[in-house]
Amino acid sequence: MTNLNPKCILVPGSNRYKSKVVRSIRFEEPDLIVEIQGPGFSFARLKFHNVVGFRVLDERELAEFWNTYSEPNGWLWEVTDGGWMTLERNRVGFNSMEMHLREFLIVDNYCVNVLCKNPPELKDLGTDPSATNN
Repeated sequence: MTNLNPKCILVPGSNRYKSKVVRSIRFEEPDLIVEIQGPGFSFARLKFHNVVGFRVLDERELAEFWNTYSEPNGWLWEVTDGGWMTLERNRVGFNSMEMHLREFLIVDNYCVNVLCKNPPELKDLGTDPSATNN
């Protein structure tokens, strides 16, 4: 069994939303679109381009990430080691190692892991979260 000791980096820009709720997850091949709601009427869309894989797991299935890589410390992380990619690299049938994939994690009640080549685009859709009173 692989010993997972995750190492993550907070994705720049995501700290604008001190807390959030995932409102929708939509796969529009080859992109994954995740819409979130932050404090007040702040909304944002994350768009992951050229996704190789994604999974959604209840937070209790990712206990190795808590408490360091969860709210209030952040909610959108790039996993640099010890995550889903580490598990996949140990699997004989995993063929994407030469693609230089990156792994991202959105923490929520149901967490979203994404394997793709580049960081997501984060676009504000509603009120600027820094304008809300929280």
